[in-house]
Amino acid sequence: MNSNLLMLPLAALAVVAMGGAASAQMAPYYDPTTVPAIPDTNNTVFVTGTATEKVEPDRVMATFAVETMDEAAGDALRANSEAMNAVLATLEEAGVEENETHTAYFSIYPTYNYTEFGAQELTGYTVTNSITVESSNLSNVSDWIDAAVNAGANRVDSLSFTLAEDRLDDIRGGLTQDAIDNARGKADALAQALDVEITGVKSASLFDFNSPPVMPLSVSFAAGAAESIATPITPGEQTVTATAGVVYRIG
Repeated sequence: MNSNLLMLPLAALAVVAMGGAASAQMAPYYDPTTVPAIPDTNNTVFVTGTATEKVEPDRVMATFAVETMDEAAGDALRANSEAMNAVLATLEEAGVEENETHTAYFSIYPTYNYTEFGAQELTGYTVTNSITVESSNLSNVSDWIDAAVNAGANRVDSLSFTLAEDRLDDIRGGLTQDAIDNARGKADALAQALDVEITGVKSASLFDFNSPPVMPLSVSFAAGAAESIATPITPGEQTVTATAGVVYRIG
């Protein structure tokens, strides 16, 4: 019998044995006393509390704009300035104080026509000037809109009812305590259901307040197109919401 053929299986067996020995030598060893303990989170509960309040707004913000177009930039600007000066004067006559208005946006930009071959042809210029009225006089908003449009404003870009900062701060103070009380009530009910007791507070956080939203409004008119019928505007009520998250210890 050929001795070389007998040596091949023996050699293969030796390689396998050596590989197994190497694996055994490389196997990691863990000392149970050195493994870090898993943090104990079973002795806490997390709940959120919410508090809301409906309030009537005490501030109004309205933005009026005049947009004019002409072949020459100077002519478009001149027409726009005349119309905006008329709008400002009319609003002042309607009861808007001088310190209640400010410029919101102003621009002059060219306008083009595009041919079927992609070329552009300058057709003129567009001038836009917008002002914002911010006031605590909510009862005259309808009159201001009608007066501004009749005087030359051809856009009402936005209208919103909000709360003054000092009043909003007072509301937030009350809602914070109410939200925490609401969270504690939920935690007590949960603890009773689990047959445990609340032993303390581990952490707490107050989420952002949901302030009264801004009502977007974008309306365009032909200059002087408003009719004599008053524009109906109703502020309604706004909802302010606070949410608190609290982690309670239980035992």
